[in-house]
Amino acid sequence: MSDPDNAPRPLPDDDQIIAFLDDRDELPTVKEIARAFGLVAHQRAPLRKRLKALANQGKLNHLMTPSSPVGDDAETLELPSVLPLRILSVTSNGDYIARPVAENLNHHGQSLIIPLDRRNSRAYAPGDEVLARISPKGRGRYVAKVIRALSAAKASAFGEVVKTERGFILENADRNTRQPMDLNIDAGLTVEAGDLVELEIHQGRGYLKRTAKVIRKLGKSGGWASFSPLAIAEFELPHHFDDEVLAEAEKADLPDLEGREDLTQIPLVTIDGADAKDFDDAVYAEPHGEGWRILVAIADVSYYVPEGSALDREARLRGNSVYLPDMVIPMLPEALSNGLCSLKPDEIRGCLVADMTIDANGQKTSHRIYRALMRSKARLTYDEVEAVITTPDAAPPSGLAPERISNLLSAWKCLDRARRDRGALELHLAEKKVQFDDHGKPIAISKRFQNTSQKIIEEMMILANVAAAETLEEKGRLCVYRAHEAPDPSRIDGLHDLCRAMGLSFARGQVIRPKDFNHLLDRARTQLGEGDNQMLNETVLRCQSQADYRISNPGHYGLGLMKYAHFTSPIRRYSDLMVHRSLLQEGQITPDEAAEICQHISETERRAAKAERRSVDRFSASLMMEQSGKILTGRVTSITGFGAFIDIQDYNAEGLLPLGQMPPDYYHVDTTRGLIRGDKNGIELRTGDQIDVMILSVIPVKGSVLLSWADAGLMQGGHSLKGHSSRRRASNSPRHGKTRHKKQKKPRQKP
Repeated sequence: MSDPDNAPRPLPDDDQIIAFLDDRDELPTVKEIARAFGLVAHQRAPLRKRLKALANQGKLNHLMTPSSPVGDDAETLELPSVLPLRILSVTSNGDYIARPVAENLNHHGQSLIIPLDRRNSRAYAPGDEVLARISPKGRGRYVAKVIRALSAAKASAFGEVVKTERGFILENADRNTRQPMDLNIDAGLTVEAGDLVELEIHQGRGYLKRTAKVIRKLGKSGGWASFSPLAIAEFELPHHFDDEVLAEAEKADLPDLEGREDLTQIPLVTIDGADAKDFDDAVYAEPHGEGWRILVAIADVSYYVPEGSALDREARLRGNSVYLPDMVIPMLPEALSNGLCSLKPDEIRGCLVADMTIDANGQKTSHRIYRALMRSKARLTYDEVEAVITTPDAAPPSGLAPERISNLLSAWKCLDRARRDRGALELHLAEKKVQFDDHGKPIAISKRFQNTSQKIIEEMMILANVAAAETLEEKGRLCVYRAHEAPDPSRIDGLHDLCRAMGLSFARGQVIRPKDFNHLLDRARTQLGEGDNQMLNETVLRCQSQADYRISNPGHYGLGLMKYAHFTSPIRRYSDLMVHRSLLQEGQITPDEAAEICQHISETERRAAKAERRSVDRFSASLMMEQSGKILTGRVTSITGFGAFIDIQDYNAEGLLPLGQMPPDYYHVDTTRGLIRGDKNGIELRTGDQIDVMILSVIPVKGSVLLSWADAGLMQGGHSLKGHSSRRRASNSPRHGKTRHKKQKKPRQKP
């Protein structure tokens, strides 16, 4: 039962607001007005709308006098606190004059000043657009602080130059852009077929009136070696450190023992992938009563990267490291990321330690976070640890005592029990990874599922992240939370339809908890084949909300945790560095600044994920080049309005089978249930089906593989799909989309 004393109060009426403003001698902010009327945080937005409405209705006109600060407020209420601005000019002292981008906010002719910020090394030019926080400074005057730069007004494109009889065209790197563009090339710039270029697109009237001007060359396409440079340019990834940043990194030195505990005799070990170069976490476990003591030691990056330094500004700008298949773009220079901040074996390193105890059920009973010095006993790989776990009597690597790994395994089993008890989401998904030979040439795309050794590290990192969040909350300090909200119910509709088509029950209208998804996936494992189960796992993943960083705490839905922050990877995530500083009381930023940084690093994280995903797609497509014209077996992963995406199982590549490359017929497409059904030929294609397809064309720069129907058993019509079980026949499927294809289109040949 709710407490009426804590219930939100109603918004004040118009007369109350006007009376309050009349009584004020100083300019009130929306926050001050809300506080005066006892409103809670989420009521500020409707209050702001009410104030704007009063101003627009002229009810505050009597307050708008040159001598009245309240009049200034009534006018400035028409500008939101955060909005996009366009730079108009630069003053002699380096300040910027700007105007709101939105025309409807310019009717007063007010201009804004963006004071020179010497901490921000980026310079802006007239015409640039930025997102800024706005503060009123007297009648008709505003001061703005840049949150981040917005994309330029001019459109850009990237791609490969192709020679045709008519001249040069662009093979766009964006797989969703199919229309080639003619190129305008300045007389002073020479381009050749195969060059990777960046273009400036000028939009005329109508799509076909666009012109594309080459503004710079990125190098030769040259196959896979060009994919990472293309991703760097396409996603504007900062990848060079300036001299000041490098100089600060080179001057860094090891800390001494003062103010730290000595853990150099504790046999901490790092466990990472075989190709890892930066080791930012080390672990140790020993029996503690009926439970375990677990140490998680994290590189003390904040010691080397003080707030406001050149290193800090660059790390904040990047937000995170970016892991492309053949290279890493680090957040910090290698002198730190692979040097003093990397917990290398047999070398003294500064660290921040989460020292925790758990009971036999995996529940944390105590924790303490402190600075220390450590010396890693061994650098282990996941495969080495997994071999010890799965092979009886196997000797631990690096001369470790047998109990070092067995203790970690036993402690993890307790943590895993706690994870299951709280109902954390359990997805069984494979990670795509590009494999290279000894000469650095890509040779295959592998899919790997998480093994026990990886789960050990994951659960111990989660435990340390919880300890960090709880410590900050207990001490009343600023915390950057890793936030993950419950999925929007509308995103689960497609999952309900898919489950019905698969013969699985998943009730509508319920409050969906992570354990509800787990029960569904458990049933699928016993009732369906591996292909269908993988597809269902991916569909459940697509239902989830996107995690981000915030200073408010909605909890972490997927992990089933109420207090959760990122603490364990400060070498590669700026969020973790912020948490370290707050734990050590070294940070000086305000909550507003922290909120802006959280928004920025959430965006850089999404940018990095897109760059990594696009790069893997391009590597994957390049490995399919020699398969053009061949017939291979694939499995349907998703149905769209224009065809089906097929996973080519032997190559771990995904291709598109357009409706136009299926046997001629009218096709009914139901994307929610994952179904394509021919009107006359009897073809029914569903997510999870295994079919034969021909590789029609491959365009590596797009990361695209175009497929054609190759299942001859259906060409006569009316026959069941090859490998298609009878339970999947669905002659009464709803006709959500109707597409006619009279003949197969001849594929466009690359000039």
